[in-house]
Amino acid sequence: MRISQEIGEMSLAEADLVRRASGKFSGRSDRDRLLQKFDKAVGMMGLTKQQREETWMMVEKFAGFGFCKAHAATYADISYRMAYLKTHHPAEFLAAMCSAGAGFYHVSAYVEEAKRWGIAVRLPSVNYSRMEYTAEDGGDGKRALRVGLMQVRGLRVETITAMLRARGEDGAFCSLEDFLHRVAIECDEIQALIKCGAFDEVCKMTRPAMLWRWNLLQARGTNPGAAALPESAKLLFATTNPHDAIDAALVKMQTPEYTIEQKLKYEREILEVCVSGHPLDFLPRNGEAWSDELPALRGKRVTLCGWVVTYRHVGTKNYRNMMFVTLEDQRGVYEVVLFPDAYDRYGRVVFETRTIRVTGRVEQDGQIKGEKLEALKK
Repeated sequence: MRISQEIGEMSLAEADLVRRASGKFSGRSDRDRLLQKFDKAVGMMGLTKQQREETWMMVEKFAGFGFCKAHAATYADISYRMAYLKTHHPAEFLAAMCSAGAGFYHVSAYVEEAKRWGIAVRLPSVNYSRMEYTAEDGGDGKRALRVGLMQVRGLRVETITAMLRARGEDGAFCSLEDFLHRVAIECDEIQALIKCGAFDEVCKMTRPAMLWRWNLLQARGTNPGAAALPESAKLLFATTNPHDAIDAALVKMQTPEYTIEQKLKYEREILEVCVSGHPLDFLPRNGEAWSDELPALRGKRVTLCGWVVTYRHVGTKNYRNMMFVTLEDQRGVYEVVLFPDAYDRYGRVVFETRTIRVTGRVEQDGQIKGEKLEALKK
């Protein structure tokens, strides 16, 4: 296009027509008209007829693939920039990827990748999180990845905006009561925030205790949606200052902290990412290989445990189905291909659970030719 503009004395619109006429998007009349204009302009430069024809041929030939080449150059530039950011600013890079929802994989895959890179991943916090994922000081000169409030399922944008505004105007929240006084929030939203750990840095108590505190505060306000109170709490409310009654009731109640497995369960349900561990941490292993061992196992039959990240169907020329399944374990990501026979027998397992034991042969390209899938846990 630049050659057509500079040498052929064409406008940018006409130069673009040269590109399109060289392909299959324009009629022959446009090509001939542009060729005549180009030939006349180049002839005034003193080129011979043969030179003019060769110049036009080179312009027209390049226009046939030059547009694709421009796209390739653009993608190469983006790839270079992303590789630089990934190398020198990995926490910021992953925060941007998770916030944008970009990439081929679900956001949980990028969170697990952050852990493998040695980046600390932190739960959402009512005092430190923003709407999107952020990178923050992780101590010892390292950076940490903070899960954004956008990741909390069921938390409305209006509520997040109100939280950020209250925090910006009057400072960090110092207690559950302080938060409730400053932010209008729905019952299911506050429960989700407590269960996923967003109040862990505010209230120095277990998450079950925080939930009971919330319910006691609601009961004190005669909220019909609050949970039924223990008899001890009812008696205390009748005879004691409400705040003292809540503290006394919580002391009498047994509210141990969630186990790691329970925390992961709520994180999966509410955040769709696992921050406190990996989904496979609590599943039994019986000598299965790890994903980072696959390069040394090419051509061999292996068994691995995996967490399904994503999958895609492909149709064969014989109108049968096959599937590519991307899985991960604590050490990395790998891909399993289920050819039609294996897909017919085991494809349903991918839809039934995300924790799978895979048996198959490692191909030279690193893929696993799946032979058998077993559900580890529903």
